[in-house]
Amino acid sequence: MVQQTSGTGGAGPRLKIGEASTLTGVTPGRIRHYQRLGLIQPTQSASRYRYFSATDLVRILQIDLLRSLGMGLEEISGSLPGGGAPATLREALDRHRQTLLAERDRLTALLGAVERALASPDASAEAIAAYLASAHSTPRESLGIFGRLTTPLSDDAATSWERILGAGFNLPVPAIFGRMLLPAQVTQVLEELASADGNEELFARVKLLAADILALASEAPTDRAGARRVASHWVQRWANHPLPAPVQSALNETVPKIRELAVLNQGFELWAESISPTAAMVLQLIREEASANGEVVLGVLLARRSHPRRSDGIA
Repeated sequence: MVQQTSGTGGAGPRLKIGEASTLTGVTPGRIRHYQRLGLIQPTQSASRYRYFSATDLVRILQIDLLRSLGMGLEEISGSLPGGGAPATLREALDRHRQTLLAERDRLTALLGAVERALASPDASAEAIAAYLASAHSTPRESLGIFGRLTTPLSDDAATSWERILGAGFNLPVPAIFGRMLLPAQVTQVLEELASADGNEELFARVKLLAADILALASEAPTDRAGARRVASHWVQRWANHPLPAPVQSALNETVPKIRELAVLNQGFELWAESISPTAAMVLQLIREEASANGEVVLGVLLARRSHPRRSDGIA
């Protein structure tokens, strides 16, 4: 029931929360949430009833309109009159426009991938997954078949990695592995390596290792002795023929900081197993041999801890 009252907002009709909800189409729970965030400030009676003025109604309708455009409540709070930030509504809308354009591009790419999958004569799950994965493979956010990044790369690093990875070293890995999530610290590793002088030497070695693994896997899919030979050669070469100092320094600085390193390495071993059991064995044995030498491993990349482990096993 509309009440005629005078409060902090001046004389005029006041609405209870249910009535405000009916007129605005915004649920009472949502209106209470707006109040808790300080977006609206209805008058409160001695009996703790909330009463909403015409100004409050306008505010609720403005918030609801901006939310329908996809704006977040924090951004709305800073852009409406009396908000906590100095930004104007026009500035907020301009920023939101950029967000909507990026979302439009994402949806366009996704729609294109779905249409290519539907038009493809190959109806296998792997073929469809490859088309769909292509919609989420921008260089800043994805390393192709190696996984997707939690934190995007800078434009410069993305350009470098796009050139380095090319066709994914021609590895026969299912495209769906491109959806494997790589933690935020991996982005730091990639950023540091992309800018490290001498990184070409690292990438040349990794390509040779990939060729060795593929050759071994094609000859003997479950050859543990062969896997041991390839892994030992990789670890020994790392020790006997050090990488350029900036590259190794970048690895030492970043790889040991990856909290999910153990799980990530297990993921890479499963990734390699999609090539063959021997490929997975190579990665496992590299990790075992390198760990025995006190080194930390990310896939096939070796690093030294900045601080040696204590004897009680605590880093």
